[in-house]
Amino acid sequence: MDSNCVNITFLFKMSIGNANSGFNEDNISTLKKITLPDGSSLPYISGQAIRRYIRDKFVELGQEISPLQDPRSDEQKIKEAKTKNPDFTECDPVAYIDDDLFGYMRAVKGDTRKRTSSVRVASAIGMYPFQNDRDLGTRSSQQTRVKADAGGSMFETEITHNYFCVNTLIELDRVGKFDALELNGKEGVELEPETKVKRLHTLVTAIEHLWGGGKQSRLLTDISPKFIVYTKQTAKRPIFLETLRMKPDQLDSVDINLLKSSFDANESIVQKAYVGYLPGFFANDKEIKESFDDVLPINECFNLIRKDISSVYIR
Repeated sequence: MDSNCVNITFLFKMSIGNANSGFNEDNISTLKKITLPDGSSLPYISGQAIRRYIRDKFVELGQEISPLQDPRSDEQKIKEAKTKNPDFTECDPVAYIDDDLFGYMRAVKGDTRKRTSSVRVASAIGMYPFQNDRDLGTRSSQQTRVKADAGGSMFETEITHNYFCVNTLIELDRVGKFDALELNGKEGVELEPETKVKRLHTLVTAIEHLWGGGKQSRLLTDISPKFIVYTKQTAKRPIFLETLRMKPDQLDSVDINLLKSSFDANESIVQKAYVGYLPGFFANDKEIKESFDDVLPINECFNLIRKDISSVYIR
């Protein structure tokens, strides 16, 4: 069978940060968290936020992204259009990489367009429970009150030291291919293979050098991959969504046995696989090197990923 998707799943470490805040509680900027059955909480970064960081990297890499449109600027137009959502992009996947890869929804009378994302992005889930840590800050009043000893208003920010796992699934048979519904009734369009490859190479490079999140001015964080698993598959399934984890009883160590179990369970649908890691970063560095046939330094792994994706469209 032909390959119809790839999985790119990776781990990154946040030494101290609040990359995606939840609702503020008084003067406390909270972390987004999910509560487990035992009552503990794991911090997470929403899939929407991860997609925003990737879009920002697209711009850094010289790509033009789809500009947001706001019909609220014309009250009469919005009344006539009866739009259900106030903000949307250009909804032009032929022209814009993000409309192609991340989809859109334009619910406007006479111009309805909808594209389901061809790149699915899961939330980045923290591996270890939130420990109620907070960073204390103050807004200086030296300029407003002249005297530094007047002090300033205090605020707190929930922070975490954690590993996070991100899972992406790319539908290879949908990238660069658009039907009439996605183009408002126009004839379907399919981009040239070279354009598809260029867009996916840009996506992979954006993931390789991923950077973003809130509080970067004073809580600078690095969310680029330190461990990555890549698979090219004949069936669309995020096989590492629940199986790329850190060892619960050994800090800074990737759970290799669980990962290998996932490979074994999905052997029939995996056509190509690579594992990449940052040498010397994890406590079980030796175990990682000895457990997989195709384990590589992370930069070499990303180079092979780009090459393998190219082979899907250009032969």
